[in-house]
Amino acid sequence: MVLYAFSRRHALLRANLFRVLRAFTLLEVVLALFILAALAATLTPSITEIVNRNRVEGEKRTLGDLADTVTASFENTDLTNLNIAALPGTIAGTDTPTEFSASSTAPYATTNNNSWFAKIARLRGMTPSVGSPPSTAAQPALAQVVYNLFGNPRLLFAGPTEAGQQRFLLLSLMARNDQLTLPAYDGSTAWFNAIWNNDWESRTAAPPAYWSGVLTAAQLAAWNQGNGGLRQTWRLCVRRIVLPKFTVTVNNNHATNNAYLSFNDTSNAFTSAANSGATSTAEILGGRLVTVNQGTSWPGVQALQFRIHENPTVTIQ
Repeated sequence: MVLYAFSRRHALLRANLFRVLRAFTLLEVVLALFILAALAATLTPSITEIVNRNRVEGEKRTLGDLADTVTASFENTDLTNLNIAALPGTIAGTDTPTEFSASSTAPYATTNNNSWFAKIARLRGMTPSVGSPPSTAAQPALAQVVYNLFGNPRLLFAGPTEAGQQRFLLLSLMARNDQLTLPAYDGSTAWFNAIWNNDWESRTAAPPAYWSGVLTAAQLAAWNQGNGGLRQTWRLCVRRIVLPKFTVTVNNNHATNNAYLSFNDTSNAFTSAANSGATSTAEILGGRLVTVNQGTSWPGVQALQFRIHENPTVTIQ
């Protein structure tokens, strides 16, 4: 009888202990899940931020590579097909000027022979299909040049005509269209300079003041969104490209020979008369091939040929 009572109490204790252990384990699981959920809620923004930063850094490297190709093209004598700095007033009448981006948001509907990205494709050894869109379906290799991983078009704009230099902007918005919006491109100097002069590297920099007049309040607020003074301007990747301009001074002291300068793919673009002393050309974009002939009449004979990377003086005597 005593043995039965002891066994009975032992069995009850064991049963109660198992119930306690089961309850405690369930509580632990619930508590662990709660902690994991809290950590996930806390860490998710940080993880997203890290992913976005890595994407932006990768895009900056891509834009750097594209900028190198653009800069290298400035040395090319094929202004219609390869030289991206083929601008009106800097090319022959038989050449076609480069077609730059015409919109800050719209995808490229087609590939023209003189599209900036078609020239980059050729410089990189590709053969773009003129008349077809630079899409993943039609031209996947070209689409990788034209669009970033968010599907936004990479943009190349030529700056306003100005003395001493020609500027270009290479842009890529690393955000979804429903997150951030670029102002509609209007071709104005103000639009171009607003981006050129702004700080796009700092995570606390404000968007350009010019944008307050061309974006809606909600669009502008999205750019300013962030905690602790942080903003979203760093998600616009910007590469500034500057092409210097130069002049050639011809010091012609020859009694009878004229000097004939050919540049911009134009024969006899500038003439220095015999014994006229020092005269100068208009500004010429850096990298252009300059040929100097001399004689009593065009074409004379070639006396000198060089690529312009400074303000040279040529003496004829």
